[in-house]
Amino acid sequence: MKRKHGIAMAAACVAAVMGLSACGSEDGKKSDDKKPAKAADSAPAQDTASGNGVEKLPGKEISDKAKKELQNATSLRFKMSQTEDGERMDIDLALDKQGNCAGTVKTPSTGTIEVLRLGDRVWMKADEKLWMSKGNPQAAELFKGRYVTGPTSEPNLSRMTKGCDLTALQAKVGQDDDDQETVVKGAPTTVDGQPVVPISAKDTTISVATTGRPYPLKIENTKEQSAVTLTDWNKPVPAKAPPADQTIDVTKLKKPQQQGL
Repeated sequence: MKRKHGIAMAAACVAAVMGLSACGSEDGKKSDDKKPAKAADSAPAQDTASGNGVEKLPGKEISDKAKKELQNATSLRFKMSQTEDGERMDIDLALDKQGNCAGTVKTPSTGTIEVLRLGDRVWMKADEKLWMSKGNPQAAELFKGRYVTGPTSEPNLSRMTKGCDLTALQAKVGQDDDDQETVVKGAPTTVDGQPVVPISAKDTTISVATTGRPYPLKIENTKEQSAVTLTDWNKPVPAKAPPADQTIDVTKLKKPQQQGL
């Protein structure tokens, strides 16, 4: 049984609940997620200019420091691209430890959906292509240009916001790691112009910042054709409730099943 590196596993779990890949250990297939992540955007200016010395440490210690940063984050922005069965899906999601989130999920064939959660309220806005891909032209017309909204207890709304809880993601970090695994340290390089040191284990390569905080900036897996970037560390989720005239409350519809999410 192959097991994901802890950081990669946490990222994979966000992807899984948003409709991508599997979360956790898997039998009979490689399960290392290679995902790019930039974290420089959220680091204070004075930190980005100073070295943090992680490139001098053994690979396992670098991994532990990167995991600690992810576990301690109060918020971040998760961007992932993955190709599966010839179909590419892109996720762009800002999330925090309170369960708030804002972002989009899109594929070329099924369209785009905006996801927003604030407290115990959820908003989603799908484009016409997505509604039509669900075989629901009535919903495409009814919800055209509008958000479907309701409480987090509404099943059709809540299932896509399960990936919004950063605390749940952080709980996955290191959960499936093997203390005896060998973490190989690579030569210092750069990610989007930012100095990093790559570490590899279980077919996963994670690039860790060598300036400022040792954030995991990039996680990649060429076999799974996935790439993740993590940015906007510890910044508030940029979200506010849509205007009331742009929303339809599913709890007030006579046939809530009409939404077809």
